Amino acid sequence: MDKDLFTQTAEACKMVTDRFGKDILSDRKRFCAAFGDFAPKLSKEKKAFYLALSENTGKYFLREDEAVRNGQKTAESVIQRASAELCDYLNPEKSEMVAKSFAYALGWELPEEKTLTEDISYIDGSSSVIEELFRKAESGDNDACFNLGERFYYGRGVKQDYEKAVYWYTQSSDRGDCSSQKKLAECLRLGQGAPQNDAQAAKRYAQAAEQGDYDSQKALILLYQHGGSGLKKDIDIAAKLSERYGIPLGISEIEALTEKANNGSSDAQYKLGNLYWLGKVTAQDHKEAVKWYTLAANQGDPNAIYDLACCYAKGDGVPCDHSRAAELYMKAALQGDRDALNNLAKCYFMGEGVAMNRSKAAGYFRKAAEAGHAAAQYNLGECFFHGWGEEVSYSKAVLWYKKAAEQSLPEAQYSYGWCCFTGTGISKDHCEAKRMFEAAANQNHTPAKRMLGYCSMNGLGTAKNLMTATEWFEKAANRGDTEAAEMLAVCYKYGGDYLEKNESKAKRIADKYNINYNSI
Repeated sequence: MDKDLFTQTAEACKMVTDRFGKDILSDRKRFCAAFGDFAPKLSKEKKAFYLALSENTGKYFLREDEAVRNGQKTAESVIQRASAELCDYLNPEKSEMVAKSFAYALGWELPEEKTLTEDISYIDGSSSVIEELFRKAESGDNDACFNLGERFYYGRGVKQDYEKAVYWYTQSSDRGDCSSQKKLAECLRLGQGAPQNDAQAAKRYAQAAEQGDYDSQKALILLYQHGGSGLKKDIDIAAKLSERYGIPLGISEIEALTEKANNGSSDAQYKLGNLYWLGKVTAQDHKEAVKWYTLAANQGDPNAIYDLACCYAKGDGVPCDHSRAAELYMKAALQGDRDALNNLAKCYFMGEGVAMNRSKAAGYFRKAAEAGHAAAQYNLGECFFHGWGEEVSYSKAVLWYKKAAEQSLPEAQYSYGWCCFTGTGISKDHCEAKRMFEAAANQNHTPAKRMLGYCSMNGLGTAKNLMTATEWFEKAANRGDTEAAEMLAVCYKYGGDYLEKNESKAKRIADKYNINYNSI
């Protein structure tokens, strides 16, 4: 990490918190506006802070502030956790810079430089990260346990495994980690990685609630309001908790909707199904959601018909039945539902629930596309590009990619950009290609990040700048793009405009991504 750059950003960050108070770390717009005033030359860094604050990193530091000050947690562990999470969006050095700047602004004692950049690589999925996390977790480090739980829960750098996530959440929950207690409660409530058990979920929510976690307090009250698996409904306990935590308790939305739904209101039945599906004001229960969707669908509610079709297609809350799903998609499509029409096309495209017929699929994609459905426009573009149910026509593919790209669909932005970049179906236009790649990359589209690296590497649509190229290649590599990882190593191996040759760094990158260094 560039020490001079860190000093500038950290000082600017501290000036903001000194002037407006540390709570500004929870307001990305105010913080970045103030940061821009104090450090107008750090525009790229301002963007990094905006992204970090958008991911609630500032709120995380505020939550951990007291624990760090009273010695319950170390600044290093908080910075490491934040840096690892930010590596999904920023390169490792910038992730560390942002995290350490927040710590500096809050007046924490910063760890030695080597503990962050030398002992651990934050490239998501690298073996050194996972090994280090296991080592720390097994020695009782709560932050490492939570981080491992998150990795297994979301499949970050490891194969997704809810049972292992629950195991690691449990380890740190039993030692009092609030974040782990809340996440474990959610897993128990949803039946992810462990049998659904609302009584056990209530126990974990209560532990986090007593540490002041608002979400857990609210969830605990709702569980007792409505009951669930292994937990009896108890309004008296809910009322006591409501008074204890200062969260109002009254007639819930779900009770009012249930009364209307039982009286035959299809609108109430559909809304009630959504509440059970999302689990926002009651325990999540997809089977109960399907029950209410079915009642509303039987009365012709188009939204309920579509959602019920999705349930049958995924086998969620009801046994998987692709034929029934296709039938319902058709029913909703006939009522003008564009999402249903696009999904019906997918059924014919894949042969799920109906006989495979790609010509028919393309026809349904076209109907939805002509009605303005962005995903259908992209899918129709793919049909023309690959000759799926239509004769190959790159110019028609470009036409539909562009329409979907104009609706901000990242896959379409990338595909339209690629056609502009290569001159496929349209005249080459590297400036337009770069614009499209940037739009897709801003929505975290990995191949688009790689292509931005190529643009900067070769001076196509932008000035040639290998330093900028490495930033984009690294972002794509962090998301598992092996081609981008190879190009990152190439840049450092040979150097070029604005980038010094650095073979030792190139070899480290090659080792991390199992690239044959001598072949590049």
